[in-house]
Amino acid sequence: MIVVQLRLPTNSMNGQTHPLKQKFVIVGHGLAGAVLSQLLNEMQQPVVVLDAEMADSASRVSAGLINPFIGPKLNVPEDFSLCMSENQKFFKKREEICGQNFLERINLHRVFGSRIQRERWDQLNDLYRIKTLTMAECSQIGIHAPYGAGQSNAWKLESLPFIQYSKTLFQSEGNYQIAPFDPDKWKGWEVIFCDGFRGAQNQWFNYLPFSPAQGDVLTVKTEIHLNISNGTWHLRESKSENARIGSTWKHTNIESGPTLASMEEIFSKIDYLPKIEENQIITHESGVRSSTSDRQPFLGTHPEMKNYHIFNGFGSRGCTTIALSARQLAANLIKGTPLPEKKDIQRFSQ
Repeated sequence: MIVVQLRLPTNSMNGQTHPLKQKFVIVGHGLAGAVLSQLLNEMQQPVVVLDAEMADSASRVSAGLINPFIGPKLNVPEDFSLCMSENQKFFKKREEICGQNFLERINLHRVFGSRIQRERWDQLNDLYRIKTLTMAECSQIGIHAPYGAGQSNAWKLESLPFIQYSKTLFQSEGNYQIAPFDPDKWKGWEVIFCDGFRGAQNQWFNYLPFSPAQGDVLTVKTEIHLNISNGTWHLRESKSENARIGSTWKHTNIESGPTLASMEEIFSKIDYLPKIEENQIITHESGVRSSTSDRQPFLGTHPEMKNYHIFNGFGSRGCTTIALSARQLAANLIKGTPLPEKKDIQRFSQ
């Protein structure tokens, strides 16, 4: 059977070129599916969302930290400013429509693990770096940090409220279905798989090198109302006196659910805080990130099934990169704009 892709016909009106509408079905409604479906909807493309609402979604337990300084070397990703520009544009528009706040600017305290890391901090971009705190200054605010800490600009994305907002919107239009994807039902549609770590079992895209990882997250009662990280983070909740702490990385038995070993690992790594007792733990959750072997997302079109596309593999940086990547994929599918080479699945062969 030959599948014909609906692609790029245009109308000319008043001297402008307008792409004809394509019909999109979005498979999966975590953060990636929610952002992409909202963007296509904004571009006046017909969209239907399918979501099996299965367990272990990383988006549904995400703490939403967007941190400009990542890894032990505190590197700023090359596309970070562009990502934040798109995030602010995208979420501000939704916030104005629904009256909810999804993207919050925060101060993040980065606890240094060594003198070398502190020296590295002093060389960083002043656009995001606020100030350096000594060990004594950290102690005054309740942080144990022998090498001090750095205060920076960061952001927190309320992923779950945004996903719920998107779901409610598509439900109100009759375009949200709790159902698995049936290829016979959606012939003639542009299909975009946003199915998270289960993309590794997707029969059309399982040749891609997924590297999924489970992460555990705790919600705890705490008297420390700061946002702190040493690689393992403590983030205060916006609407309560609680905080979320995490996360772990586990590449085996990834659907095990929350484990005692992961909880103990988190506690061992947040030694910058006073000891958290068992009676302070409110919830213990886990989710599986759809990470990739080269740490770049999967965007693009199946090499043979030209109306099948993928939008997946964002890993722990999804809150940072998804909005920009959604704009890039939408431009590719509707206008034919080339995808960034580092994200395009053409970098792999079957």
